[in-house]
Amino acid sequence: MKTTPLFIRIVGGLLLGALILVSCAMPLYTRGESAAMVALGHRGKPYIFGKAGPEGYDCSGLTKVAYATHGIDLIHSAKYIAYDDQYETIETASAMIPGDLIFFDTVADSDRYDHVGIWLGMNRFVHASSSEMVIMVSEYDDHWRERFSLGKRIVNPY
Repeated sequence: MKTTPLFIRIVGGLLLGALILVSCAMPLYTRGESAAMVALGHRGKPYIFGKAGPEGYDCSGLTKVAYATHGIDLIHSAKYIAYDDQYETIETASAMIPGDLIFFDTVADSDRYDHVGIWLGMNRFVHASSSEMVIMVSEYDDHWRERFSLGKRIVNPY
């Protein structure tokens, strides 16, 4: 398992915190992009089922923490976020913008929404991977395309 050196994580966290403060005064990014950057700030931390930080995260715990920075209280469940009608549903990954949640069917059961990540754009998303046991960025490749269920727009970009 690759881990980011502590110094880099501390500096990255400080820079991210400064960016969030500046963005609140004069937004340079949409709230969705900012939430994605919060999630990116946790890269390298361990996957821990049922957790929403700070020592580790599961997939929905990571999205919950990322959006909490904007006062949005997501439920700690990929399945229930996916079924929540208050958020716009996006049927194709090509229609997603940075900050949208991307849902996958990764378990052979009746539930189509058992994994969630935050879309970064350019065919990438950040997520808490139970198979890799770490917060990471993944390429939206054939593996993930076959498992794509839907996307959700949590905040309007404008």
